Amino acid sequence: MTFAGVEAPSPATDDPRSEPTSGRIVWSVLTSLTSGGAEMLVVNLNRQFVEAGWQHRVIALCDASELGNSEATESALRQRIEEAGGSFSSLGLSRSRNPLSASAAIRALLKSEKPDMVHLHTARAVPMMALTNYRGPVCLTHHNSRLSFPRHIFPILDAIVDEYVAISPETADIYTRLSKRPVTRIANGPGEDFAAAAPRQSVGKPARILSVGAISEQKNYRLLLNVARTLASKLGSTEMPRFLIAGGGADLDEFRAMAGTVPGDGAVQFLGERNDVPELLDDADLFLNTSLYEGQSVAILEAMAKGLPVVATDVPGNRDLIASGKNGLLCPIDKPGAIAEGIMRLVRNQDDYRRMSEAALDAGSRFSIGETASRHLDLYSRLIAKK
Repeated sequence: MTFAGVEAPSPATDDPRSEPTSGRIVWSVLTSLTSGGAEMLVVNLNRQFVEAGWQHRVIALCDASELGNSEATESALRQRIEEAGGSFSSLGLSRSRNPLSASAAIRALLKSEKPDMVHLHTARAVPMMALTNYRGPVCLTHHNSRLSFPRHIFPILDAIVDEYVAISPETADIYTRLSKRPVTRIANGPGEDFAAAAPRQSVGKPARILSVGAISEQKNYRLLLNVARTLASKLGSTEMPRFLIAGGGADLDEFRAMAGTVPGDGAVQFLGERNDVPELLDDADLFLNTSLYEGQSVAILEAMAKGLPVVATDVPGNRDLIASGKNGLLCPIDKPGAIAEGIMRLVRNQDDYRRMSEAALDAGSRFSIGETASRHLDLYSRLIAKK
């Protein structure tokens, strides 16, 4: 099945793992240090890289506060990086992320540290690297199945990027159609804190439905609110589920106000950015994803690793992880009523719930941060040897 088969092809070269890695330096460049999927992936990879003998620096283009993200989350993630043996730097750019300002800041870093490898997790960092004197290998991961930049700039990206990392079939297809550079498939993986010993057996009363992701257009939380309103119109207060959303953003207060209009006392709660997602998943009964599109959702992988059945919109990215009717349910994105019915099917039918929880746990166990890190390091070693 699709969710079980996201494997990166082995490169047709000598095994790079035979090369010494001690002292090699890799930079991972992000927009900011927040609790999004790409950011959590890099934070989780950090420990794996350091344990494998690499030096790892995470570089943020902007401070979290500049983009309306939580400074507390930024501080907590920075602490995690540094306690695991990595390092963190912020370029302190403004919201506009001017390439000239960024390149000057990167050149200053290059004077004190010479990375053997640079992995960009945002395309906006490509022109910034182009304006520096760095001549080592560069790879790029775009973390969504929809481009956030014009497709005609791929020739410019190709001039800097040695290889693209595709996290899903959709992202691989984007690179293959628009780029002339090589592409390596590497699936995301949940962090080490996300593992359940056994499948779930029953749903609580009221059911607790968790969503995780930044408040953004992509996550489509207006659809979640419509799903909650649909259920409120059909159910009594005793059966009405509780919707919990972990994620921050500039529009957090606006969505909290909208949540207050859903019938039921606290039926929908926007929790803001949280550092206790493993515990939130432990307390949840179902995981809900209402996104307009995904790349390969780290949050869904984490939920499955915790044995949670997933109800999700039938969109690119989600289709690769959810086998509808087996480890969760895929529902039309334009029908909140269908999503509400899917939720109630799992809440009311304990046999379906237990069966899908078992399948979710099985699917989630096929992804690991250790395997994801190993494939990244193989890629880095190959590109370094080639350069």
